[in-house]
Amino acid sequence: PPPPPRRSAPPQASVSATQTSGANGAAVAADAPAAKTDAPTTGDEPAASSARDVAPFMPPPRPSGLRRSILQLHVALASGVGFFAVLGQMMVRPIPEGKFETRDGALIDINDFDPVRLGPYPKCHPHFGEHQALLENGTATWVKNSAVPAGGPYPVGHPENEEWAAKAHQDAIDEVRRTRLTWVGLQPNLHLLVLASLCVLLGSKHAVWLYTEPADTRESSQLLQEEDAYLLPVVGSCVLFGLFCILRYLGTDFVKKAITFGIVCMCMFGIGSNLDHLATLVRKKAMKPLFTIPGFGQPVGKVELVGVCLGGTMAANFFVTQNWIINNIFGISFCLLGIKRVGISSFKTGAVMLVGLFFYDVFWVFGSKPVFGSNVMVSVAKGVEAPIKLMFPRALGGCGNLQFTMLGLGDIVVPAIFIAYLAKWDASRMGEKKASSFVYLDVNMVAYVGSLITTVAVMLFFNASQPALLYIVPYVLISTLATAICRGELKDLWNWEIPEEPEIEDHDATKED
Repeated sequence: PPPPPRRSAPPQASVSATQTSGANGAAVAADAPAAKTDAPTTGDEPAASSARDVAPFMPPPRPSGLRRSILQLHVALASGVGFFAVLGQMMVRPIPEGKFETRDGALIDINDFDPVRLGPYPKCHPHFGEHQALLENGTATWVKNSAVPAGGPYPVGHPENEEWAAKAHQDAIDEVRRTRLTWVGLQPNLHLLVLASLCVLLGSKHAVWLYTEPADTRESSQLLQEEDAYLLPVVGSCVLFGLFCILRYLGTDFVKKAITFGIVCMCMFGIGSNLDHLATLVRKKAMKPLFTIPGFGQPVGKVELVGVCLGGTMAANFFVTQNWIINNIFGISFCLLGIKRVGISSFKTGAVMLVGLFFYDVFWVFGSKPVFGSNVMVSVAKGVEAPIKLMFPRALGGCGNLQFTMLGLGDIVVPAIFIAYLAKWDASRMGEKKASSFVYLDVNMVAYVGSLITTVAVMLFFNASQPALLYIVPYVLISTLATAICRGELKDLWNWEIPEEPEIEDHDATKED
């Protein structure tokens, strides 16, 4: 069938399905709000047709057990964050001032640090970020690593010195072989799997909750159309390369602090929005707003205001300490808000988005170094000290600082937006009594976890950064298509669209009229 007209309703029924956990349960009745129209009717067919065309969006019935499932996932995610935060902090132990701990546990004086054997000078060394060079007259001087031309040759003490890079690569592979089946080796990978998977699952189910909200209380959201999906890789590339150029050529402390400040401020307001969503879920109704932000028309309630204040406190702490736990809290909050508030209109839009960002991720991780002399994606991830990635402690450095495995927020949000669309499709099918559980959501969660395991395995095997979307996109698309083909729903899924809802400028005035 052709795509539904603007503001038309997807198919619905009066019966919801089983609990969202995937277990079989009893179906319960859910009353969908009746459609209203202010169009006058005169009894003739054209008037009736016109009334149907302007009918407001009617969401499908809300699946049974969805609220309880979302609350349980909030508890699980908070518990996971807390559990791994404690484990990460337990790895920290003090290193005496002026000392450096080698891989074998020996303490040496920081002034005796040997860059030939131990690599680039660490953060606790007075000449961190520098290396020694000999002038023409034979005098030794200190030179910044950033001053070395791209392509080398890279002297001793530079992170890309060939002899040191080869030694470090082999040491890392030996370390993986030694610890891969121990808790030391498994902890950062389990940390990554738990937080990323719970973010995707929670965000997708909460997106279904907002999608099935009655028309008179639902929030507005950003719905990506097909043309938006084509532009995403282009816009993403421009932003990424822009940040790379800023860090490389204007990478002063002031510029880095300014970038961090802007991102942290956005995360601060995200904490407020997410806390307000959670409070609405617990109370089963939204709280009355205290005021509306002038110029934006954004209402602000008590809980959201408290959340912004809490976020502001954490933001101030992060701005000073760069604490990895706060970084992850902000990153998770940003992911959840993106998954809930940004959607896609159709399966085709989602497929275009995933395939486009697949090539975007592969190029900027694998293809950027030969072109620009550096791995642009990794350079930005490490250079921007802001919550643009999740951090998972894996070892303690010689100066007593934690070393991390990282996962970009895009590797969570991008596939999750597509998976949330499939969860809404599940809700629609359950409303029609053509499904009894979140079939596509469950299948894609298994695929997403499998793709992350593959990413980590390849990363450890080759000791090299990997573009996670290289593995996530094929897993998710193939599993979705296979499920649709097996269930005989491929054509229906391809043609199913979520209509874009026009903004209502003055809701109260509309009701009064």
